[in-house]
Parts: sequence; C-alpha cells; structure tokens
Amino acid sequence: MNDSKGETSVSAIVSLLKSSMSADNSQSFGYVVIYTSFGVVRGRTSFAFGQPSNSDSPDAESGVADEIIELHNVSVEHYSNHLPTATFERLYVKLADIHGFAIVDAQG
Repeated sequence: MNDSKGETSVSAIVSLLKSSMSADNSQSFGYVVIYTSFGVVRGRTSFAFGQPSNSDSPDAESGVADEIIELHNVSVEHYSNHLPTATFERLYVKLADIHGFAIVDAQG
C-alpha cells in the first residue's frame, strides 16, 4: 500500500470510529471488530480515542497517538493455528495494520 493511500485509509477509519461515538465521547456501539494481518480483533475503543489530541503530551510529539488505536476488553482470533484465541484487558493496534472493521451495536 503506498503512503498516500495508507494515510487516506487511516484517516477514514479514525473519522468513522469517532463519528460513531456519542456526544460525551463514550462509545455508542457495543464493540468494534477489526480485521488485521494477524487476526480478527474484537473490543471497545478507549475513552482517550474520542478526545482531541493534546499537543503537550509526549505522544503528540512522536505521533504515536495518531498511529495506534487503544482497545479494551479485547479478544483476538489469530489466523495462525498455534495461537487460536487470546484475550487482553488492553491492546494497541497500529492503524496502518487495519484491513477492515465493523461496528457492532450493543445487542449484536
């Protein structure tokens, strides 16, 4: 994937996820399903994801906040057979590694 296409994809993902959050930056949906190179990830976006970036934070200088998404209460179905399923309290995924995603409502 070339850089401009990758940046456009990441920007679209971030915009869609942020627009799906409620006015108080809480997640208005049940969870997000993310398709990555290593497996299928299910989790809830962190509260910090909906917040405007803080230019005074150390992450803002390194650009880390713009490159990853923090998820909570995560399950991962790995594509490889030797590690089929894992759960994590918190997982960080590079936005550039996201191949697709779905937003699932609270009932789904």
